[in-house]
Amino acid sequence: MVKMANKKTRGPDKTQANTSDIVVKKLDDATDIVRQPPVFTNDSKYICIASGRQIGIYSVESAEKVHSLEEHTFDVIGLAIKDDNILLSCDASGETIEWNINNGTTLKKAPLVVAGIKEFHSFHYPGNGKVLVATPSTYTTNMSSLWIVDSHTRPRKLFADIKSTPHSIAFGCNQGNGSLVVVALQDHSVVVKDITNGVDKKHMTDQRKFTCVALHSEKLIMATGDISGRILIWHDFVHKSRPVKTVYHWHTLPVNSVCFSSEGEYLYSGGSEKVMVKWRLGMSRKQFLPRMGSSIKYIVNAPDNICVATSHSDNAIRFIDSTNKINRAIIGLVKHDPIRGFADTEPIKESVMPTGLVFDPRSHGIFFNAQAGFLQLFDPQKNSLIFNMDVANRNVLTDERNLVIGNAEVLRVAVSPTGEWLATLEVWSNMSAGYHDMNLKFWRYDAVQANYELNTDVTMPHQDRVTALCFQPGLLGTEMPCLVSIGRDLKFKIWRLVDDTDIYRQKESWSCDVAGDFRKLTPSALSFSEDGSLMAIAFQDTVTLWDPTSINLNTTLSHTLVQEPIELMEFGRDNCFRYLVCASKSALYAWDVISQGLVWKVGQLHSSVRCLVPDPKSCYMAAVLQNSEVFVFSPSSSKPVHSVPKMNSSEPIAALFVPRPNPLASGPEWLINSRLLIVDDQQEFLCVDDVSSAGFNQKLTTPISHMDSLPWTPFSAMKAEKQISAAKQLVPVVHQTSGIQGYKSVQSLLETSASALPPMSRICSLFMSDLMIKHGPKAVTAKVNSVDRTSTDLPLSNGHIDSKTQDFSEETTLQKLLTLDCQWLVETVK
Repeated sequence: MVKMANKKTRGPDKTQANTSDIVVKKLDDATDIVRQPPVFTNDSKYICIASGRQIGIYSVESAEKVHSLEEHTFDVIGLAIKDDNILLSCDASGETIEWNINNGTTLKKAPLVVAGIKEFHSFHYPGNGKVLVATPSTYTTNMSSLWIVDSHTRPRKLFADIKSTPHSIAFGCNQGNGSLVVVALQDHSVVVKDITNGVDKKHMTDQRKFTCVALHSEKLIMATGDISGRILIWHDFVHKSRPVKTVYHWHTLPVNSVCFSSEGEYLYSGGSEKVMVKWRLGMSRKQFLPRMGSSIKYIVNAPDNICVATSHSDNAIRFIDSTNKINRAIIGLVKHDPIRGFADTEPIKESVMPTGLVFDPRSHGIFFNAQAGFLQLFDPQKNSLIFNMDVANRNVLTDERNLVIGNAEVLRVAVSPTGEWLATLEVWSNMSAGYHDMNLKFWRYDAVQANYELNTDVTMPHQDRVTALCFQPGLLGTEMPCLVSIGRDLKFKIWRLVDDTDIYRQKESWSCDVAGDFRKLTPSALSFSEDGSLMAIAFQDTVTLWDPTSINLNTTLSHTLVQEPIELMEFGRDNCFRYLVCASKSALYAWDVISQGLVWKVGQLHSSVRCLVPDPKSCYMAAVLQNSEVFVFSPSSSKPVHSVPKMNSSEPIAALFVPRPNPLASGPEWLINSRLLIVDDQQEFLCVDDVSSAGFNQKLTTPISHMDSLPWTPFSAMKAEKQISAAKQLVPVVHQTSGIQGYKSVQSLLETSASALPPMSRICSLFMSDLMIKHGPKAVTAKVNSVDRTSTDLPLSNGHIDSKTQDFSEETTLQKLLTLDCQWLVETVK
């Protein structure tokens, strides 16, 4: 029977107070850059992008960030260009800030004052000091009210119960007399307000719900999109109760965005088909830009009509030039679309980010899900995306109007201890056709191409869903790579790298070495000890310890106090290597694998444990609960060294300790070499860190000069050359030429023009005599005799001349040639 080393506790021991210097920071640069539509400057040289509380100013020419504006304390809900080089922004609290785009400085701050309103949904700036803001509706949930705010008059409510999305509100139709028309969408109708003339209209069609709206900049023309993919062009919709409509219908799925060109001759539309359509108004001709990567959310046209910017659901903004081609892109962290079809009993992590966060020791980056069938590698120190990796190598299919079409999804990822090997598990299922496909792929990193190459592809490695993948760590896993997989088919499998050389090439590939089970129970968790000498696999509430080399079962760990199935399991690190921490639905406990005893148990948790992550740089471990509570503890004790009561209202789905490039000078032991990174179900990144740490955001933002974002011109080249010469004076290198035989003759021959040279018959003898080495008769005789005596002594090895003899004889011959006096050759030439 297993004995307990310490008494059981009924809750976390909170005797140690939290450290006040530890804060939870939001990784703003990893937030959504397509939540709001971008805005071009009037000269079309820069584009302004809202990302959480930050605003990024990017060069349109190079797609590089020029400035990062950080003054807002709430998320930015709208951007607008007020005047030349002046940006106007507004956050959810109603604070507006004016910025100088050229230098990124703050010009003015002012709050929006609407009686009784403290929260704002969207922000628009028609001009002339007027502002349009959407606020929560008083009576209807998920709807908004639209207000017009002017510095000279009191705020007026224009519409009630309208949609709150940015593309549900539009303004324009300035016919040269300063008129302003504002339109907004309701579910089955469009409401119109002529601000100048006070005309109100409401237009309805059929039962198809509207999704987006846009207005012509000068003419009384309105474009609307609906859920069926239909686009309606409304003519003279302000004065007529039944305006003339033109129907454009190519999209199958709902239209997400419509946008007029600056001169108003063309209309752009996009949706979930991942295709941008360019319509010529008044004609049936249209152009297509397919395969844009992901669904289109917003389309914005530059004022000079040189390019169009499209915001996509994969957190990227792409620039389309006048030839209808994508030439640049601003790419953020890709937001993975939740996988549909999972049961309600499955954790939300399996749908939003099934791979979790996986650390790559080679690049010090983090692997996690991107779009369907892709992985992305993110550098948390530089706060940038290293690359996107196509794992499935399949076309990403779009849904049909009444049918959800699934795509191949990457569900599991594991990285070897050195980062040389990457293992991925992808699954593609079509439930309507009864088809299920699963592939376990092994990738090897190629340092020359700086990318991973596919080495082995295993079809259906398990007969049911694979729940975990893990490489063997330590020296054993480095010398003889080994991967362990567990699945719901009651099996665990050991995969090893074997020699697969054939007559065509020399190659190594992965093969299943052992397949085992335990009492026909389902394995639920997997972990290796720090040195890789012990493997633990949890089968329901029982822990089994195995020798990964011989695959012998060492022992099993079970206790009457442990009755729930184990969901998470991790070995301790450093001086806590002997402890194995397990998490069930409502309890957290630790085993001592040496004494085989239950050390401690924390039961009746406030919420179930969603993440259990060890710190690779210390002996500590973090447990993240479903209600966003965080406990940091040592596996040898149930007393937490730090706890976060509740980070936010979202549910955490993944966590990881990220090593620091430079340790902190002082602070908690568990934060000196690492920081804790947490991802919630909205795929927002949170960091538990010391308040004195620079954090992730300051690592990235290194502002570039405006010269770096301008196109190449002769003047820019002169400017760059001037900057280099001013920064560093180059010192010329002088080569020492004294003592080189014949240097002066060669130099004079090369410097003299060919037309001025005398005939070669005259200068040949002088030129060659200058190059030849002259010796006296005695010196020549002495050197030749020494060479002859040396050449008679040849080393032998087993009756054969050694390989070094050839080199020695060649060297002797060369020495003879160099010591001979070549004066006779000069005399012959004369």
